Amino acid sequence: MIIFISGGARSGKSHFAERLALSLHKKEPTNNLVYLATSQNSDKEMEGRIAMHKDQRGKEWKVEEVPVEVARSIMRANKGDVVLLDCLTIWLSNMIFHGIVGNEEEIVAEVDKWLTLARKKGLSLLIVSNDLNEEPPSCYKTVTSYIYMLELLHQHIVKQADVAVQVRVGIPKYWKGRGVLV
Repeated sequence: MIIFISGGARSGKSHFAERLALSLHKKEPTNNLVYLATSQNSDKEMEGRIAMHKDQRGKEWKVEEVPVEVARSIMRANKGDVVLLDCLTIWLSNMIFHGIVGNEEEIVAEVDKWLTLARKKGLSLLIVSNDLNEEPPSCYKTVTSYIYMLELLHQHIVKQADVAVQVRVGIPKYWKGRGVLV
């Protein structure tokens, strides 16, 4: 099952995604509960945030730090695992700003690998991302290009997703699919 979860900064989307992943995991507790974190430990503030998030999550989570190699982690997952990717927004910026891939076709092809692998392996893959298209347009071409690429990915993933949820002020709004409720 592919579940896409979006929302603005500090909207509650990650908390919602974690609760949803835990509830899916409790249905099949023999499977792994995997957290794919795309943030990089770049400074003292980020180090503190990472430590706080690990403490909040608990020991049932298997946490992998994957700034770019998401497909490899999904490939290692076992049939039936619940995999939470948090977040697509940071993954895309890592891919672009580290010069790993730069055009839309390559980015979409990489995400398609995740979706194909998740379906083939029978995973529950939850993908968290930020809604950035609701902000005023940027005067910077690089920022605008990034936002357009992110929104292209959102649309591409949602077309293939079983469930699409947007979280605002901690309240989930289901845009697609209703079979998965927290």
